[in-house]
Amino acid sequence: MSSILARVKPLLTPSTYRPCLFVRFNKSGERIQTIKSRNDKVETICAVPDPTTNRGIIYEPPYLFETDLYPNYSSLAVSIRGYDYVVLEGYFRYIQKLANTLDIKVPEAVAIPAKSSRVTILKPRSAQIDVEHHLNLYHRIVKFAKVKATIAPILFECIRLNIPEGVELKIDLPNPADDEFRYVPDVELKQLQSELRAIDHEKEETQKAKEAKRALKQKEKAQAMLLSILSPFNDESLLPSSSANDTSDNDEESK
Repeated sequence: MSSILARVKPLLTPSTYRPCLFVRFNKSGERIQTIKSRNDKVETICAVPDPTTNRGIIYEPPYLFETDLYPNYSSLAVSIRGYDYVVLEGYFRYIQKLANTLDIKVPEAVAIPAKSSRVTILKPRSAQIDVEHHLNLYHRIVKFAKVKATIAPILFECIRLNIPEGVELKIDLPNPADDEFRYVPDVELKQLQSELRAIDHEKEETQKAKEAKRALKQKEKAQAMLLSILSPFNDESLLPSSSANDTSDNDEESK
């Protein structure tokens, strides 16, 4: 409080500064604390607001009251794959418990249907099947939201160090293609979309045919204009020598 008095005192001029009684009030107007000046003769009452609720007297930088002091990862997805269902499911539960321990939000924890495959081993130097195995590849995805940059390395290191044998781990941004299996395809919608694509294709073909006809007409017009320009040079009246030669040839033939 002595620092508050030291800041308030220079604001008062020597003529107006008198021994006063400083009283602190909260938001509701209730008196919290009373501080007397050195002189016992109290003549003026000065209300000093609470610095935690009113920052009018004490300047405090705004970044001190920000909730997020460090950048956050808006969304992350941890993808794990494995052929052993029990091991993968236990690791899947461990990641969720670890996120809850570190106060990390887990909006979704998705189990993707398994993909089955067949593996065959042939006998040496023959085409006969010796052993045949049916394998199921299980897939799990855990999504995190608003992971602090200071906690993310700890989370990643704990997940990496405790990964069991035979499990594939991948940490990346959420991929929309991983959520396609969750939606049932609409047959009618796909049929309508195919019909729309066929209609658009027909429109494109008709437009191309119209453009080809238009180009052909323009070419024909250009050729006709060129012939009309060159026609005076091909007129027979402008060529008397050729007509005279023709008449002489006809006379010789008659003789």
